[in-house]
Amino acid sequence: MLIAHSESAFRQFLADTGKTPEFLLPEELLEAGISFFRTVRATDALLVGDDSFGDALLFQWGTRDALPPHYGACYYFDLTRQFISQQGEDDDAMFQLTCQLQYELSPRLRAVETGNRWCSNLQALPEFEAFAFGHPALLAVAGQRASKVEFYLTAV
Repeated sequence: MLIAHSESAFRQFLADTGKTPEFLLPEELLEAGISFFRTVRATDALLVGDDSFGDALLFQWGTRDALPPHYGACYYFDLTRQFISQQGEDDDAMFQLTCQLQYELSPRLRAVETGNRWCSNLQALPEFEAFAFGHPALLAVAGQRASKVEFYLTAV
């Protein structure tokens, strides 16, 4: 897969199982995103070395305050695939395929500490997967549909 086709490729990957990004449960996002990372690689990303994040996963969660008029306050549950292209330099070579589930804030969700975790390669994936599926961020929203979903590929 080419980085530029990652959004449509992930949509198709989901469609093959009868799903769309807009209606994913948080546990389904993790399952699909991790499986997509494991099985569909970006052929135009930098090869992964000891310090390279050429094709990586980023799990993010937490509370975001509002920044009117750009966005409202929410609890977010996010799985982002980050690519560093073989073409370009520095930030011009970085792209992110983001799928972020957003929830109305509640005291219970505010209690979940904001954070993130990277997975830089396939060898680190089992530990990353265990971390994500056992994390309080998932437990806080498991089984719940998001009030808003953002799904897009963007340059960083």
